[in-house]
Amino acid sequence: MIEAMLLVFVVLTFLLALYSVRLARRLFVVGTNLEAVYSIMYAFRTHVEQIHEAEMFYGDQTLQALIDHSKELLDELDKYEDLMQIVGPEEQVEGDAEEE
Repeated sequence: MIEAMLLVFVVLTFLLALYSVRLARRLFVVGTNLEAVYSIMYAFRTHVEQIHEAEMFYGDQTLQALIDHSKELLDELDKYEDLMQIVGPEEQVEGDAEEE
């Protein structure tokens, strides 16, 4: 009886470990994709701000609306910053070392 319970426990533990690895891989992919989207949106916002500051387009309401919208999107993505930190703490440590 004890052997059967032990076998069931070992099998369940193994299945749980496999499931955990699968979830960790998915989390890594999602975090990496989210980080890529964040960097693209940041580059877009910077580009639009540069265009808006150009003499030809200074004060254009459409460009100002684009800047505001991109800021809102980045603020929304900031809510998921903890997910990005789970994925890439090594990158942040390397970046900090390069800055010094």
